[in-house]
Amino acid sequence: MNNIKVSENFKLSEFQCKCGCGQVKLHSELLGRLQAIRTQAGRSVVINSGYRCPTHNKKVGGASGSQHLFGKAADIVIVGMPISQQRKICEQHFGDGGIGYAKTYTHVDTRGQKARWTY
Repeated sequence: MNNIKVSENFKLSEFQCKCGCGQVKLHSELLGRLQAIRTQAGRSVVINSGYRCPTHNKKVGGASGSQHLFGKAADIVIVGMPISQQRKICEQHFGDGGIGYAKTYTHVDTRGQKARWTY
């Protein structure tokens, strides 16, 4: 599974649960929006956290209804871009979804309604 390309710039393994269980879910809308960010930015987008299995989500303190559980969320970093600029690009592509602002990464999701918060 490690080398399966799911878009021009992303592999399925990048979205796999980080606990080592091997599980992965990836919603096509999330992938499409992340690829659009990658294309616009012209820089690599690192997926710090994609899908989370229920056990891992609980372990990391994720919300019980986290969009990560459904393959609809990712915590990302756009390599070499100031966090303030990353936030602007995320607002362009996830304006109607969830965006969580942390100091070193941005959470984005396709929940279907606008939601904003800071970690």
